[in-house]
Amino acid sequence: MGTSWRRWLRFAVTALFFIGAGATSAQIRLEDLFKDSKFKSTSLSPNGKYLATSANVSGHFLLTVLDVGTKVVTKVAGYKDANIVHVRWINNERLVYRIVEHEGNQISTPEGLFAVNRDGTKFITLMAPTPEYITDQGDWNSQPRWMSMLSRSVNGDPNSILAVGYFPNGDARPYRVNTLNGRRTEIDFQVPGLARDFVVDGSNLLRVVVTSNAEESQEIIWYRDAEDQPWRKLIEQPTFGQKFSVLGFDSDGKTMFVSAATEDGRDGIYEFDFVGNKPGKRAASDPTVSVNDGLVYSPDLRTVLGVRMDTEPPRTLWLAQSMARLQADIDNALPGLVNVITPGETQAPMLINSYSSTKPSHYYLYDSTNKKLQSVFSARPWIDPKKMSEQLAYDYVARDGLPILAYLTIPRGRQPKSLPLVVLVHGGPHARDDWGFDPEVQFLAGMGYVVLQPQFRGSTGFGDTHFKKGFAQWGLSMQDDLTDGVMSLVKQGVVDAKRVCIMGASYGGYAVMQGLVKDPDLYRCGINLFGVTNLFYISSSASWGDKAANYSKNTTLGDPDKLRDQFNATSPSKHADAIKAPVFMAYGEKDRRVPLVHGEDMRNGLRRSGKVVEYMELEGEEHGMAKEETRFRVYGVIETFLKKYNPAQ
Repeated sequence: MGTSWRRWLRFAVTALFFIGAGATSAQIRLEDLFKDSKFKSTSLSPNGKYLATSANVSGHFLLTVLDVGTKVVTKVAGYKDANIVHVRWINNERLVYRIVEHEGNQISTPEGLFAVNRDGTKFITLMAPTPEYITDQGDWNSQPRWMSMLSRSVNGDPNSILAVGYFPNGDARPYRVNTLNGRRTEIDFQVPGLARDFVVDGSNLLRVVVTSNAEESQEIIWYRDAEDQPWRKLIEQPTFGQKFSVLGFDSDGKTMFVSAATEDGRDGIYEFDFVGNKPGKRAASDPTVSVNDGLVYSPDLRTVLGVRMDTEPPRTLWLAQSMARLQADIDNALPGLVNVITPGETQAPMLINSYSSTKPSHYYLYDSTNKKLQSVFSARPWIDPKKMSEQLAYDYVARDGLPILAYLTIPRGRQPKSLPLVVLVHGGPHARDDWGFDPEVQFLAGMGYVVLQPQFRGSTGFGDTHFKKGFAQWGLSMQDDLTDGVMSLVKQGVVDAKRVCIMGASYGGYAVMQGLVKDPDLYRCGINLFGVTNLFYISSSASWGDKAANYSKNTTLGDPDKLRDQFNATSPSKHADAIKAPVFMAYGEKDRRVPLVHGEDMRNGLRRSGKVVEYMELEGEEHGMAKEETRFRVYGVIETFLKKYNPAQ
């Protein structure tokens, strides 16, 4: 999984004539692509004897535990109206998990915090998913709105965890939580400001607190050498454009890892230099992507073993030579795949997640003592990788010279010449697409379309410069990046300029509508799912009174009071008359992130202007399509829509 593979996966017209040779593109049943996987969250106990999963049972994800030795599966917990996610072991007997409470709540933050033994006993609710105090008359600031596990206990009580509670006013507080009786004790720290984040060392001692100032424009990193030592300010820095952020500690408690910009503007991981009060020796970096997270620890010794890197394809840079040798052995046994190793305790089996852009996750257990690889299960065993299309990395340059990475999928067995294209725009927009199996991509490629996924400016994961160039650029240079990607493929002869459609969800849906407004002759059709259409309507977590969210929105999107003319010019619902191409739109009935008014105003404007628009309101859904039947219905309509307005053949 080194550099040579990454080069092979990068697009070149000459190379693509033989990639995927043999089988030709064939449409795959959309039900096979969009039905729920068999498993979601998967976690191996520290001793490697038990595998916990959120398993799909009759349409609901339940917590199950597999005894690796006896092969006996125990159903531990489940709900009729919720799915279990984020399963983690506290020790070899006890687990914690969270839930997605409502079927339509696909993208919202998982709720609640629960604990249970692996045999289903000693269940307890550590935090209810919908606290009673959050009412119109309740005290919003007296209790955390939600809670997440920070780390399991290493010393002391093995049934306790460290957790962080997040409050509606934006404050966060750390707790030690007894998972047997639910009692939580707040961990005291005496630093000024509104706490945002916490970092503990391998002994679970609180060593770093990140706070923000009253205006939310600056953050302060506080550090202490030990529990009995005073806090000292390491740095005060802008909320956007930090010099560094703290990731964690090595087992010695003295080595602190931080992320900071490299000389090429992307982030790398460094050991912190306390004498110089700055990032010191570099531990990991990559010239193509930012590396600012992903420390991999040994669960018993808490030693940093390696760093996960979201390259194309993803890989792990192992700092421990023993793990590097093991990675090479696993890669030889499972060639051509990304093999993600999750270390266990010393001498314990390890969990391997093996996947590619054409093959969904397949899990194995590796016994390092006997050097045996044991197949456990596949998340989507009904998918045939031989019928899928390769996802390639594709580099192009925007009109102002900014390098853009994209993912490019050519229908299997098709020569890259004068093919129809669907531009698939990710949401966020401050997010990114990832390399790997994507049902939506395979759906489009299976129909015969080239799929382009641009990581336009404002996307995360490619450095501070790439991110900041997207500030206040909705509908402007962010949109131009998409157009420039299309035109680069047209110029090479890969794509037929007269057969281009654009598709996306959330911000991607906005980009669809703005693309149809700004470049009406470029696109033959548009598919908008849950898309923003009026920049003045955008809602966010700021509705909870979070100053940081308001500051973030005004910094990244732009201040509507200062950019009123720009917002009017780049709000698609105000320019429906400029659109020429047919449009399909779908919106969630209960969507709070992008309320129905975005879709209704856009639809009404298109109808008044005499445009072709198909519109669906998705009953019971929020900001996504959590229900299988919804996905089957929506993508069935999209299939018909594409065949009608941009036929692939």
